[in-house]
Amino acid sequence: MANFNTNQARHLYVAGTKQSAVANIANAGDIYVGTTATGELYFVYKNGDGIVTRSDTINAANIEYFNKKTAAQLAHKLIAHTIAVDTNAVTLANLVGKTVTLTVNVQEYISLSPADQISIVAEITGDSTNTASAAAFHKAVAYALAQAMPKRAIPLFRIFSNGTEVTPDTALADITGASGGVVLVATPQKWIRGKMSNDPFKLQVAFNYQPDNNTDIAWGTDTVAASAISGYSVLSNSYQLADLEYFCLGERGDDKRGSYWPNNYEPTYMINVASNYDVLTIQYYWQGHAENIQKSPRTIQIAGSNAVISALYDAVDAAINGTGSGSGAGA
Repeated sequence: MANFNTNQARHLYVAGTKQSAVANIANAGDIYVGTTATGELYFVYKNGDGIVTRSDTINAANIEYFNKKTAAQLAHKLIAHTIAVDTNAVTLANLVGKTVTLTVNVQEYISLSPADQISIVAEITGDSTNTASAAAFHKAVAYALAQAMPKRAIPLFRIFSNGTEVTPDTALADITGASGGVVLVATPQKWIRGKMSNDPFKLQVAFNYQPDNNTDIAWGTDTVAASAISGYSVLSNSYQLADLEYFCLGERGDDKRGSYWPNNYEPTYMINVASNYDVLTIQYYWQGHAENIQKSPRTIQIAGSNAVISALYDAVDAAINGTGSGSGAGA
């Protein structure tokens, strides 16, 4: 389950349309940026259940920062491990009749501890075919690793040879080796809103070749970089935002997190994980008098399309600088 920092308060609004007046708020996701007569900023918003809500009144002087991030900036880059034979460490022709192993440790399998892991061990026995070239050897590596993988609805990680995915059901004859190596991509796992995050597992790779009882050679190299595999290069930010929406609503009351099941309240969530969202963040504080002089940090975030978030950003900027009336142009 995803957990987030809240400071004293953190609210997420999922905006569908920026409205130019409070009177225009009619549909779920409609949001209006207003200013009071003395220049404080506030939002009026209609949530997924049709309830119109109003944010804190925010003194512009108490805003520590505000910014907007695009969906591309917030997307999670997937990591690829390129496994290749190290010809400086071993000579392929000398591996005929010998067995080498590739171990992929899948870390944080159950908990967030690196020690909580399972190991996928692939064995490759050299012959005249798979030692003929680096590409042929990499083909054998991809096949052996795929055969060692447990069959799951969602793989622990994905294996690619020459740009094509290799699975436990892929026949050796259908694999094309690449001289550059075999690519392992840590990909998203099963996701359940608010309960199970789909973070990819962390991978750690080890190579072992024992030509005799006294020697253990690391026969390969592991090059780690951002994945360039089409369809497996980034994880959309919408999943994390959906978890944040669940978390923020739950901060308002445990009844929204199932604590009173079967009598808990099921809110209508607005984040659609099939979409991408830009995010506007306003970090501010409330400060009172006497014993309340300490600054109480609070966060408001708004997720929406690029056009809506850009319009809201401009409206907030105008309100902070005293040039906005709270009407603004609709997006």
